Amino acid sequence: MGKQRRRQQAIDRAQLRSLGKKLVAQHRSFYSYVVGGFLAALVNTAAFVILHDWVHSAIVIDNTVAFIISNIFSFFVNKKFVFKENLDQRHGIVYQLGVFMLYRLLSLIPDNFIMVVGMSWLHWPSVIVKIIDQCLVGIFNHLTTKSVFQKHNHPHRIDSGRRKK
Repeated sequence: MGKQRRRQQAIDRAQLRSLGKKLVAQHRSFYSYVVGGFLAALVNTAAFVILHDWVHSAIVIDNTVAFIISNIFSFFVNKKFVFKENLDQRHGIVYQLGVFMLYRLLSLIPDNFIMVVGMSWLHWPSVIVKIIDQCLVGIFNHLTTKSVFQKHNHPHRIDSGRRKK
C-alpha cells in the first residue's frame, strides 16, 4: 500500500510540474512584464526621490522628469525582453517609441494627480505615495503596452485574394 501511494504521489508531482511549465510558458510575457515593470517603477521612484529631495522643484516637474526617464527605460526593456514573441516587425523603433510614449502620456495625468493629492493634500511621505502611484499606473500601462509591440491579427484583412470570414 505504501509503495503504491508513493508512486501515485510521484505521478501527481510530475503532473503538477508539467502544468506549472505550461502555465509559465503560456504567460511568459506577462511575468516578464511584471519584472520589467517593477524595474521601471524602481527607476521612476529613484529618479523622483532624487529630484524631489535634491533639486526641490515642483512635484509635477519632478514626477514628469522621472516619468520620462523610467518610460524610456521601460520601452527598451519591453521591446528587448518582454514582447519577444509575436513582435511587430512592420513598424520601426521610432514609430513604436512614439506610440509607446503617447499611450504612456495618458497615464501621466493620473500619475501627477496621485502624486499631488498624496503629497500636497494628504501630506504622505513621497516614497509611499510613489509606490502606490506606480502600482495603480502600472495596471493601466500593462493594458496599453501590449498593443504597441505585438502584431495585430485583423480578421477582415484580405489574404490571397479572399476575404476571411
